[in-house]
Amino acid sequence: MYIKRFACLILPCFILAFFYLPKVLAQDIIVEDIEVIDLKSRSVVGKYVVGEEGLELGSVYLIDRDYFVKDMSEEFEGATFIMTAMEDERSKGADFITFRVKVPIVVWLATDKRWGNPPKWASDGNGWKEQPDYLVQTNEEDTDIFVLLNKEFPAGDISLGGNNDAPANLAPMYWVFLTRDAEGAAIEATDKLTTTWGKLKSNR
Repeated sequence: MYIKRFACLILPCFILAFFYLPKVLAQDIIVEDIEVIDLKSRSVVGKYVVGEEGLELGSVYLIDRDYFVKDMSEEFEGATFIMTAMEDERSKGADFITFRVKVPIVVWLATDKRWGNPPKWASDGNGWKEQPDYLVQTNEEDTDIFVLLNKEFPAGDISLGGNNDAPANLAPMYWVFLTRDAEGAAIEATDKLTTTWGKLKSNR
């Protein structure tokens, strides 16, 4: 009897582990629908917005142009993205884009290769890393392939600087997409398993 009861408790945990943990442990990029709260910018064009659908082939990524994504690494499919404005290419200063999230995330910058060295705020010294193994390509004539940078952020307030801050060269405005932080997602998955295990034990 006790063996059967033990088996009934263990089996659901293995099932939960199958659905939660492999997604966290087997990949570096975790795509979720991430809630972007209180999105603001100092744009000269208008209000920045979150894409209505997750990132996919055909997604328009600017609020003032019709350029769209024509190729990308499959790991990014469905990622939450923020549409910026080409006319903000001369933007400068801290807190040019601000928003808030409820979960730890990875912020990705899709930057024009003519940027040269990134602005100081988006440099390696400030935690941003270039990711040459991943691809985002658009139908924009001069910027068909973007240089991708990313950085991990905890839950809370996030701010991004201007496109033309030193030492970057003047280049078309960057745009932004978001994925989940793997470590944070792993902790959440473990917490879910622990909570479920506790409920199962209490219902014995």
